[in-house]
Amino acid sequence: MMLLHLYTVLAIEIPLTMRPSLAYFIQPIRPLKTLLAIVLLLTVISSATNAQQGGSSVTQSVTVEVKPIAQISVTGNPNPLLVQAPTSSDDLSVSDGNTKYNVTTNLDNMKIVASINSKMPVGTRLKINLSSSKAASAGDVDISSAVMPVDVVTGIGRGSDRDQSISYTFSAGSGVNQLATDQRVVTLTLTD
Repeated sequence: MMLLHLYTVLAIEIPLTMRPSLAYFIQPIRPLKTLLAIVLLLTVISSATNAQQGGSSVTQSVTVEVKPIAQISVTGNPNPLLVQAPTSSDDLSVSDGNTKYNVTTNLDNMKIVASINSKMPVGTRLKINLSSSKAASAGDVDISSAVMPVDVVTGIGRGSDRDQSISYTFSAGSGVNQLATDQRVVTLTLTD
């Protein structure tokens, strides 16, 4: 009973004008409602913007470079150069033009040089001739003692020169009676 009496006393002691109204409790909620409405609006706008852009995006860094290209290739080796019968000249000679070469470059003023791994035997000569549709061929070039490179094609420009013929001519002077089978390595180099 005492509790009931206290409640009554409290109810009587607080005048009605001093009691807070419902608006008193709702007022602090209004700024929260406004903030919530703003956040909701920004979320909707952000979602709509992403939808218009087609989603998210990423970036990549791409590094590019062009390096000098100077490539030469050949198709196999020539047939054996065997001198078996005299020709109309004083020298005995034989030729082979069965191999081809290809050149690709992105540089200007290139050339092909030829060298041989060791000198030809005394009384013999080895010549090479590289044709070219896009540069200047030196024609028949004696490489018999060309342990240092000699020019065979000059003035090669950017692009490619494909399926160009390589001819070898081997000759033996009239003083050469017999020569055992021998071999030489010819090196072709594309250079500036």
